[in-house]
Amino acid sequence: MALHTPLAAIAATSAAVLALTGGSAASALTPTPSPRPTSTSSGEGRVPAQDRQFLIQAHQGNLAEIAAGKAAQSKGKAGSVRSIGATLVADHTRLDRKLQQVAQRLQVTLPTQPTARQQTKAKELAALSGTEFDKAWTKTMIYGHRAALAAAKKEVADGSVPQVKALARASQPVIQDHLDRLLAAEKALGALSPARPPAILTVSLPRMVAR
Repeated sequence: MALHTPLAAIAATSAAVLALTGGSAASALTPTPSPRPTSTSSGEGRVPAQDRQFLIQAHQGNLAEIAAGKAAQSKGKAGSVRSIGATLVADHTRLDRKLQQVAQRLQVTLPTQPTARQQTKAKELAALSGTEFDKAWTKTMIYGHRAALAAAKKEVADGSVPQVKALARASQPVIQDHLDRLLAAEKALGALSPARPPAILTVSLPRMVAR
């Protein structure tokens, strides 16, 4: 499925992220690092910057969304949050598998973990619990999915490599479905209190994010 890069407003991640309190919950914020495909400088050079950047950002967004989904399954209080979390894990794992295959064919090297900003936000979410976690997690996922949707649309419009454009096009209905479910969950949970929003929601969003 950040922040960061335009793709992921959200989420949670990897070894650099402080684990959730409790042994069984610790792994929820730690995604399995993706394999680094073989790459050559000539391969990187053949892929235009827009397409290469989309592959990298989308991959990091997927890693963050997968980890965030696991965190929601572990920490979510509301059934809707846990259900959406499971969907994120399944869908972003599938999307990322296809993305890695394309990146490997194009010899584009992918990062093995989300961005530093995504990891910071994961740490901030990990400090929350109960309904406060549900609300902050949902809000963060909404921001991230809006950013991811904008990035996918930009790749479809401005990308040059057919395989990468196809990935972006195929991801749009999936991301939109997630966003629709997240918006419905946010409405059910109620608005966050403006008096003391969690720190994770006070970080400014990238300019590309559509509000």
